Amino acid sequence: MTTKISKILVVFVTTASIAFLGIAVGIRNMGPNWQAETQNLPEYGFTQTAGENPQWTSTYRKEAQPHATSGSFADVIAKSYVKEMQRNDEKVAAIAPQIAQLNKENARLAGLIEADQQGIIKREEQLVQALKDVGQLIQNVSDEGQVLAIQAVETRADAEQTRESGMRLSRQRIQIETEQYRLTQQKRHLLDLVYQMDGILQRLRERQQQLIDQGADSTASAPPAENPST
Repeated sequence: MTTKISKILVVFVTTASIAFLGIAVGIRNMGPNWQAETQNLPEYGFTQTAGENPQWTSTYRKEAQPHATSGSFADVIAKSYVKEMQRNDEKVAAIAPQIAQLNKENARLAGLIEADQQGIIKREEQLVQALKDVGQLIQNVSDEGQVLAIQAVETRADAEQTRESGMRLSRQRIQIETEQYRLTQQKRHLLDLVYQMDGILQRLRERQQQLIDQGADSTASAPPAENPST
């Protein structure tokens, strides 16, 4: 956006300079209404002295001092146009380094945005894969928990049927139930990791959208997040 504005300013000032030059040339070759021509120079004041050889003087209002004097009103106006063109040239010369610096800064920021976007896409891919891995772990823990539950039920049945081995089976049952509780806690921990990674993934997508809104390439599409089975 800054680059576009800078280019517009340069074109505007250059066009104004050419226009002033054309007007100055026209003043020397044509016979316009000189009083009307002064309306094109609002920053200048024009005065005429009295006497047999009246002199016209042009004064730049901001400096409050005359810069052109002549017996010809047209000549004074022409000199004022030339002076204004010089001022415009000075403005262009002052703005040019700023425009170059802005263009350089824009190029640097564009590189940072591109690198940032690529990093976000890569990180998002990693998180998606991590979600898949955690989902598989949760599924494995669930399957293992189901197997242990079945074993616990079978152990209870064996304990009821075999009184002689009741104490041994009771201890085994306690061990299985303890292991089942551990697996349940592990499953909860893995679910917490899933929720955390979902949050990180959402923030990355929001950051990617911000980069796209700032002008980054929106053609790169990140892989969709997959919810692991619970």
